Amino acid sequence: MKVSAGVRNTNSSNDRQVTINVTGLARNEFVRSSDCVMQVPYTRMNETLRLVHRLGGKVTSVSVTGVS
Repeated sequence: MKVSAGVRNTNSSNDRQVTINVTGLARNEFVRSSDCVMQVPYTRMNETLRLVHRLGGKVTSVSVTGVS
C-alpha cells in the first residue's frame, strides 16, 4: 500500500521543515541505531512519525522551522 501526503498549495507549509530526533530505530533484527535525526517537509511529518513507530523507534524531540 502506497501512502501519499498529497500536495499543499500554501507557501507557509512549503517553507516549513520538521526536524525529528529519534532513538532506537531497527535497521534489522540485530542492529538498532542509537540516535537519528530526520529532516522532512512539514507535509510529510505525520507519515514520518508513523514510519518511526512502525520501525520501533522512539521520538525524543520534534521541532518546526520556517515560516509559521
